Amino acid sequence: MTDRAKQWRKKAVRAAFLIHRWLGIGLGALMLLWCLSGMVMLWKPWPQPDEPLARLAHEPLRFDRPPVLPDLHGSYRQFRLVMAGSVRVLQVMDDKAESRNYDLRTGQILGREDIYPDPAALAEVAGRYAALEGETAPPVFRGLRRVDQWILNTKGHDAGFYRFDFDSPRRTILYLSPLTGDVVQATTRKTRFWSWLGAIPHWLYFSQLRRYPVIWSDTLIILSGLGVTLTTLGLWIGLRRFRVGRRLSPYRGTHLIHHAAGSVFGLFLLSWILTGFLTMNPAGLMAHKPSPLWMSQWRGTLPASALTQTVAALARVPDRPFRDIVVLPGVHGTRLAVTDAKGTPQRLDLTFAPSPLTVQELVDTMAQTGTRAEVTLLQNDDAYYFSTRHKRRIFPVFRLIGQDRARLYLDARTGEALLRIDTSEKGSRWVIYGPHDLDFFSWLRQPDARLWIILPLLGGVSLICLSGLWIGVKRCRHRRRSPARLDHATRNRSGRKPRRHARS
Repeated sequence: MTDRAKQWRKKAVRAAFLIHRWLGIGLGALMLLWCLSGMVMLWKPWPQPDEPLARLAHEPLRFDRPPVLPDLHGSYRQFRLVMAGSVRVLQVMDDKAESRNYDLRTGQILGREDIYPDPAALAEVAGRYAALEGETAPPVFRGLRRVDQWILNTKGHDAGFYRFDFDSPRRTILYLSPLTGDVVQATTRKTRFWSWLGAIPHWLYFSQLRRYPVIWSDTLIILSGLGVTLTTLGLWIGLRRFRVGRRLSPYRGTHLIHHAAGSVFGLFLLSWILTGFLTMNPAGLMAHKPSPLWMSQWRGTLPASALTQTVAALARVPDRPFRDIVVLPGVHGTRLAVTDAKGTPQRLDLTFAPSPLTVQELVDTMAQTGTRAEVTLLQNDDAYYFSTRHKRRIFPVFRLIGQDRARLYLDARTGEALLRIDTSEKGSRWVIYGPHDLDFFSWLRQPDARLWIILPLLGGVSLICLSGLWIGVKRCRHRRRSPARLDHATRNRSGRKPRRHARS
């Protein structure tokens, strides 16, 4: 190697050390915050409403008076009937997956020209849900909210949700869809407290930033990208410094702790920060593709007359209370996915007799619609559909695997879709979310594994960040107190170079 090449190599190494040092000083606190908040999220996730209780919060449908049905034409994927407080609401999903909601008292479209059910009617839904959660105080309406801290990641927040507060020790806050009365978010004082220690700092989910999605996304991409650079340089420097001199590590004190922790846990830190970076889809690298067409076409469509038949059938059985009804197409005729008064989901035909979904019916339905997929009845977790400590999956389910290997999971009780996994999401499972959550295997998703494996690993990477932050703080304090800076400050005050005293 020539002298010029050696000189450039020396400069490059020096630059790497300086970049690592100053990135550590700038990002050390944030990296430590990500690690510590990750520990909290092992046990305290982002708050979500309880789905079974949310269904029970709806009042049973009443058809004592004939509804005013809208003038519908064409084909539809499904219809939904539900009570938004005391208002009967029809939700229509057309063959392009676009939804509209109608007030069945008037047949008008809800949401247009600020036409919504009365908040006082939806207060009944909020109070019923809160009572099921153990709340005793009455709901207080706080208006239509679009950018509250707790709904910025909830689908449909741009249109706004009704907020109801409860003045009690639990300090419950509920958000309801003004169109259907569905409980879309539920928080308490306790869940909000843990979110401020966990999910919010981990995702930088501060409402002042999160309300601007592009700025929030770019901020996370830049910060996590710099974190990847910091960690990669740290691993490279750590390897270079092994066996420099007569000891395994040339460092002492905090530098030795930083070097040792980085050598043991550095790859885990790099994995977590890199996969976190990729979750933000930098430059569209990990963009999700639209769901395959077969997932929306395998069931077929409904004519508008199916809604009329369903309403007529409901009028004949006023003593059968249902809290939620979804009208779906079936190979043997229209089928109803209902939630009864006790909250039990089931599948019925138009005579309200049980019509459980079977493998043969799924095969016949796909043959009728020209769809090809493998059908399996699952009683337990598989690699993509599994329960965690924070979310219990429904079983049994039917798993449909298309020719493109994408997967669709259906509730075996009602036939409703529970989860869609396209080919890009399958890749993300193993490249991003599996390494980030460390949940590749069922035993890794158990509470004991979280406590005895994941938590110590997070403790190790936190030690890297904490020791690096301390080194950075000491470095900054040293630079402020260094003789050269003191000389410069003294010269600026007196106009003369200070006199140096000989060392004794």
